[in-house]
Amino acid sequence: MGYMGSKAGAGVYQAIIALMPPHDTYIEPFLGSGAIVRRKAPAARSILIDMDSDAVNRAPTGPRIEVLQADALAYLATLDVGQLGRVLIYLDPPYPHSTRTSRLRYRHELADEGHRQLARILTYLSWHGCSIIISSYPSALYDELYPGWSTREFQAMTRGGVRTEKVWFNFEPTAAHWSTYAGRDFTDRQRIKRKAQRWARKFAELPPAERQAVLAALLEVGDRGPPDLTMPESRSSQTVLTMDAGAAGPMEPGGITALDYVGRADATAEGA
Repeated sequence: MGYMGSKAGAGVYQAIIALMPPHDTYIEPFLGSGAIVRRKAPAARSILIDMDSDAVNRAPTGPRIEVLQADALAYLATLDVGQLGRVLIYLDPPYPHSTRTSRLRYRHELADEGHRQLARILTYLSWHGCSIIISSYPSALYDELYPGWSTREFQAMTRGGVRTEKVWFNFEPTAAHWSTYAGRDFTDRQRIKRKAQRWARKFAELPPAERQAVLAALLEVGDRGPPDLTMPESRSSQTVLTMDAGAAGPMEPGGITALDYVGRADATAEGA
């Protein structure tokens, strides 16, 4: 049976997951059907929260997953993020009543004052470095509550027909947690997938030394611009990061970035 407000529809979960930045701890209050957490790459630690016992009982389980039956606002208000590493909070709360066309109601509703209280908590967590994504329909209330936050809109099929979904987020989407759903829509995702396959074939056809040189150059780009491939005179040896084309395994929990790889390579060189 479908869950009211579920993000399992085609084009919905892909757009949300593609936006997610790298993170160590993933927190999803207002879990509902768990459509997002079931489809995203696993984090090193996931904390899933809902007041509804049915949602809690249906939640995914695993060694790095904590499922709590609790009030989302109360949990977030006391959250200590100091020991959680990079934190991403994704929220899909009951939408403001002013945005709804359906007469259906959630088992646990959230009035406008509840949305205001949630915004105060999220603003505090944003100041403390948490990455946050929150879903709703286009809403004057949310535009008021999250001034200066970035937004994106996309189309979603609901019980009442096609609606425009909107997400508010507090970070620059310059690095991805997982590349599977990269792209604005299905057509764009297919374009990126085909391009990645072409580049992978060309990469695999290179001689081993050239593969290493190309990979090193790509990892160097990161957020620092085109690399300087001239080796310093004082450096007697070169750090080699070897990857067998086509043999890469699943992404590590928590996601990776180019800087993560570069940092690991530098650490290896220092310890040699």
